[in-house]
Amino acid sequence: MKIDEYKKYSDGYKEQIDAELKKIIGELNYSADFKEVLEYALFPGGKRLRPILMLEWHNMFAPADYYALRFACGLEILHAYSLIHDDMPCMDNDDYRRGKPTVHKKYGEGMALLAGDALMDLAYRILSMPTPALEVGPFCMFKDMCGDGGLIHGQYCDLYGKIDNVEDLLEMYRHKTGALIKLACIGGFALGNNLDYKKCKAFLEGQSTDETAAADISDDRLLLNYTLASGFGEAFGAAFQLYDDISEYINGDRITSTSIMNYVDLDEAKKMLNTMLNDAADTLEALRGDTAFLRELLNRFIII
Repeated sequence: MKIDEYKKYSDGYKEQIDAELKKIIGELNYSADFKEVLEYALFPGGKRLRPILMLEWHNMFAPADYYALRFACGLEILHAYSLIHDDMPCMDNDDYRRGKPTVHKKYGEGMALLAGDALMDLAYRILSMPTPALEVGPFCMFKDMCGDGGLIHGQYCDLYGKIDNVEDLLEMYRHKTGALIKLACIGGFALGNNLDYKKCKAFLEGQSTDETAAADISDDRLLLNYTLASGFGEAFGAAFQLYDDISEYINGDRITSTSIMNYVDLDEAKKMLNTMLNDAADTLEALRGDTAFLRELLNRFIII
């Protein structure tokens, strides 16, 4: 995919996501001043990486639809909640994000805490919305990758866990950053193929003998593509955080205690990043579908 074509697709996704997010916030029954805080947390939205990944993994296998867009926005809302809380003085204590004051610096800590809570509640409501084909959308995926199996566990490890080596650090990355990126990939794939995630996960892990579940996902290609979406999400999730750490180091920004640059030198960090990107690219080799957009996305995270 050519760079201008990639930008066209990416910008198109962002426009859809931004318009739907504004619509979602506008539908809430909160006061106008509180909705202003929620919009402040959501806009401008940076890369919109997670919802774009969900939409792309969905649209590779099915036409774009209302549910995929809503679920993608739910994922972005969940991400925004995590950033509000992450920035607060009791956690990372950051004053700026994306070039403007963080929510607690702009509106105060109490308002920031409430805004984060409101966005998490909103994400729950959107991600548990039933679809015509699936009884409970991607809610089970969300449950697995937000709490003790994902985001919040990773945040705990970042703040209070014992990280002694690179392996510990990558495990923290897998939860704190990688879980929502993996959720975007397998969520989009499952929605695009009308897969019940709970049954699919149990069947793949050998925990289900349910003949109905087996019949739902018995196609070998479907199973392979599901594992490829999961593998892509895991590898790219780690690569994304490595890229962030390396970029901060190169730009002379403050290095956090859980940056890869505290454990390896720059050359080794670059090697780790590019290995993860190659692992993600390898999953696309066997994937049935047009992967040009995803390949170009990976190219944008290469650091030579």
